[in-house]
Amino acid sequence: MAALPYAEYGSVPLSDVRPQGWLLEFLRRQCAGITGHPQASGYPLDRTFWDNPSRLPDVADPAMVWWPYEQTAYWVDGALKAGFLAGDETVHRMALAQVEGAIATAAPDGFLGPELFRTGNRWPYAVFFRAVLAQYGITGDRRLLDALVSHYRSTPHPMDSRRDVSGVEILLALYAETREPDLLQMATDLYERFNCEATDHNVDLSLAGMGSDRPVTTHGVAFNEIAKLGALMYAATGERDSLDATVHAYAKVEGAHLLADGLHSASEAMCGNDPLASHETCTITDYTWSLGHLLQITGDSRYADRLERVIFNALPGALMKDFTALQYFSCPNQVIATNASNHNSMSRGDNRMAYRPGHPVQCCTGNVQRALPNYVERMWMRRAGDRDGRVDEIVAALLGPSRIEARLTDTPVTIEEHTRYPFEPAVGFTLTPARPVRFAFTVRIPGWCREPVVTVNDRPIAETPVQRGFCRIEREWHPGDRVDLALPFELMAKRWPGGGVSLELGPLTLSHPISAPLTVDTEDDWERTPQEFRLAGPQRRLPGFPAYTLSPERPWAYALAIDETSPPDMADVVWSESTGFPLDVDTPAVRVFVPARRVQDWSLVETDRVSRTLPSFANGRFRMVEHEVTGQFTLTPPLPEPGTLPDRLSEDVGRIELVPLGNTLLRLTVFPTAEPPENR
Repeated sequence: MAALPYAEYGSVPLSDVRPQGWLLEFLRRQCAGITGHPQASGYPLDRTFWDNPSRLPDVADPAMVWWPYEQTAYWVDGALKAGFLAGDETVHRMALAQVEGAIATAAPDGFLGPELFRTGNRWPYAVFFRAVLAQYGITGDRRLLDALVSHYRSTPHPMDSRRDVSGVEILLALYAETREPDLLQMATDLYERFNCEATDHNVDLSLAGMGSDRPVTTHGVAFNEIAKLGALMYAATGERDSLDATVHAYAKVEGAHLLADGLHSASEAMCGNDPLASHETCTITDYTWSLGHLLQITGDSRYADRLERVIFNALPGALMKDFTALQYFSCPNQVIATNASNHNSMSRGDNRMAYRPGHPVQCCTGNVQRALPNYVERMWMRRAGDRDGRVDEIVAALLGPSRIEARLTDTPVTIEEHTRYPFEPAVGFTLTPARPVRFAFTVRIPGWCREPVVTVNDRPIAETPVQRGFCRIEREWHPGDRVDLALPFELMAKRWPGGGVSLELGPLTLSHPISAPLTVDTEDDWERTPQEFRLAGPQRRLPGFPAYTLSPERPWAYALAIDETSPPDMADVVWSESTGFPLDVDTPAVRVFVPARRVQDWSLVETDRVSRTLPSFANGRFRMVEHEVTGQFTLTPPLPEPGTLPDRLSEDVGRIELVPLGNTLLRLTVFPTAEPPENR
């Protein structure tokens, strides 16, 4: 897709990028899992709606008719990209059929989808149209763009609910590609209407609210879908105040809500950074999608650092590693995952923290399909040369094994990225232009790396020219030229509320893996699901796609006994020589052994009564309602109170194993702290 006029960089067509190594294996597992078998997840993912505007969903409340369109649109976007990138034509065709069906059944004036959406609830269109734009990026088929343009010209865009404003993203993408001024005007008008009509419910998301010091407490997905629009409007118009408001809003969120796995809390609203704060799996995808926009618009590599940390930690941490099941809520600290272990106030005591092929609400099941394909799509950026002498530039922005085929200075160029990053501390590039040609090759230097080394054809760059986290190398490139990047991983400690501490190794968050047998859960608690959430229906059990119950079978209650100022001095870091999939539970790429002490009387919380908040959409009006629920519930406990901790520590100091968070199912990531052995 073309870049907006004020953006620092543009994206590359999806057709030009190919994942390799562990990224390709992840996508293949995804296609073999619930992405390629949506029927395993249940309703509405086992149906199609976008390809037939007369096939309306069956929902308990007619006001919520948009839900199945949102959830299936997530799947279409993720499956279309995943199928293409993994080379799985079956999955790609399944998703493409809904895109082609929607276009084939357009109304005479070009409107796509059911007539009932002409006047409101347009939010699912933004999700679905991303898939249409992705297919355009694969094929260059102008018919796809024309269909979207005709849709937006067919009828005035409504501003019925706050997420209707998300149409700005698609309108600006179409404007970037076509430069049709009426598309920019429609986007500008829609965004102005949103800001003028801002209510208490969406005050966090207006330009005034984002630019203020008011704390952000809104819904995580809504924030990420709407807050980035200010930056996109800047990229189209050059109005700096819009960008500044978006940047400030994200800084507020990351300062107050960022968790140890790199993602902000959102269960479903943002809820601080306590070690038990969790996030909805939808937010993994939507936060990283928005960070990708901010990276391209601002050229600030810090957004790439944040994006990588989420994809390498929070994403695999919420999944079975074969992509057959996911959590709806996940957390850096989760020592149990059953159908009655959700420790968050939202739906407390239900199955949202269990690993299941589908959940009572399927937004996360659909949306998680998009996360890694979006990462691959954003790995490379480019900037065109100009008449002032600036040469074409290609940027390796997000690191990982891949190949790109691009045209630079009118010359075909292939770049191979050889690495297991982030599961090894080095990245190598081989550049193969069709002929010697001058262009700029830029690589991102992660912000966590203090002593990077960049070499060109084995010769170190004496003073690495790093600006805003990017190393730009402009020269005449020849076939077979190599650029190598050494990124020493440093072990770092990070403090959290309640006296907690976590450890990071480069871009990887470390966790203590808690052993638990994979017990198949045969109970379907749909009958206990509130009426508003009964979209999924009783779940069908397909072979190979079970729901799991995980309860700890070994001790897990440890306090780290380290000096937080110099954790490398007390830890043993052992890299594996295995070349297998680095996210499997049993084959982590690195293991870190640290001193720890057992904590007495720190155990699972067992109770027969919980207070559970649930959203109500009665009569189409959103509100949160609290319920008292009885049953048998077992929850992850909070950290021990720091004041009582010294008396509860064992005398013996042992060593425990830490692995990347993405290798775990149950885990302890934020630990209480004890004095290191030499201080006792």
